[in-house]
Amino acid sequence: MIMKKVFYFTVGIILFSNLFFNANIIKISAASSFWDGFDKTGGAIGYKLTDPRSLPQKIGKVLNIATVFLGVVFLGLMIYAGYLWMLARGNEQEVEKAKNIIIYTVIGLVAVLGAYSITQLMATLWVKS
Repeated sequence: MIMKKVFYFTVGIILFSNLFFNANIIKISAASSFWDGFDKTGGAIGYKLTDPRSLPQKIGKVLNIATVFLGVVFLGLMIYAGYLWMLARGNEQEVEKAKNIIIYTVIGLVAVLGAYSITQLMATLWVKS
């Protein structure tokens, strides 16, 4: 009975706080003058304003979306490997399969983060020159 009350109380707190924080996010995203201030400040100190429809901007958005997607895939594979490992019940073949999934997933994550870092470095050097 007490666990049920604790559960409902926790769910209520989470829902209430979620509604509160989302309302603030909506207010901020609705205020276009927030971003206009950055454009004015950047223009005043000599930075060129970029067109959001330009090719580099679109490539950057695609790379960010791909990186987020690969992060979700990484998380899913890690959860799957952990699930396999926990349900192996001493079966060495299943444990080895789970270990291999974890190893290859971490290698893939390192490769993706390395590629992202190199891309960011090249973009930074390209913009400065």
